[in-house]
Amino acid sequence: MKERSSRFTGDAVMVGTAMLMGSSYPFAKDVLGVMSPLLYSASRYLVASGFLFLVLAAMRRPIALPTRDWVPMILLSLIGVALFQACWGLAMARSAPSVGSIVMTTTTAFSAILAWLGGRRLPALGWSGIAIAFLGVVLVVNNSLSRITLSLGGLDGTLIWMLAAFAWALYVDRCAPYNLRLGALRVMAWTTLFGSLVLLPVSLLFDSLGEFARLDGRLLGFWLYTAIFPVGVAFLGLTVGLDRLGVSRVMVYMYLIPVAGVGLSAAFFGDPLTAARVLGGLIVLLGVILTRVALDRAARVPV
Repeated sequence: MKERSSRFTGDAVMVGTAMLMGSSYPFAKDVLGVMSPLLYSASRYLVASGFLFLVLAAMRRPIALPTRDWVPMILLSLIGVALFQACWGLAMARSAPSVGSIVMTTTTAFSAILAWLGGRRLPALGWSGIAIAFLGVVLVVNNSLSRITLSLGGLDGTLIWMLAAFAWALYVDRCAPYNLRLGALRVMAWTTLFGSLVLLPVSLLFDSLGEFARLDGRLLGFWLYTAIFPVGVAFLGLTVGLDRLGVSRVMVYMYLIPVAGVGLSAAFFGDPLTAARVLGGLIVLLGVILTRVALDRAARVPV
């Protein structure tokens, strides 16, 4: 009975977590109408790092980082925060929120490719899933079922989204041993802090802190929301889900992220929900689910 209750709690937490993560897309799009992408990404992750450290302190978890882990954490932050968030912000400024939330699910496909490069055998089902996922991305970007609308000029946002998905997949892959030894929350807190401190001075070479004066009360609320909830609170939800459900079931809930992103964008922010985008999103989800199944099967096969 206790195990069933634990699983139910984990399931409920993961539904909320996926919705929070998906909600960042439409809220961020409005803020990026008046704030530059690099400054937005750097500033919100700096706030998020402070939130994560406060949670660590409140939970009385170890905070200090061993000396030998400073360099690895800085390198991880360059990939998983500085590069990832720079691409996330730049891509969001160039494309619709629904496109970003769908394309980012290809993280699973990139994770499979990284696993293959690391020596893990990937079944044909996995390669088929990767191909299907990227086919779905093409349909989402084309945004038409009757004609070809793709052009090189319109692909820049999508290509940056795919670079962001790759950066996040690489970050998650390389974080695994440190999560086991240091704890996922401490790794997230330090990499978020280091990454934002790298990205902030870069953003100030091109932007100005005066941009915050452009944010009215509503947009300032959106900025703060995307700093705390889709990053800090959602990551806490992930740790609860991993403890109670395991990696495989948690990954299933990640497929709700584009549902939240697309739904909120269409319902409250005027992002058009076309038949091509819906069908393309479903194809992407099919591809990533097949890839996830293939990865799980490969992990169970003795090497």
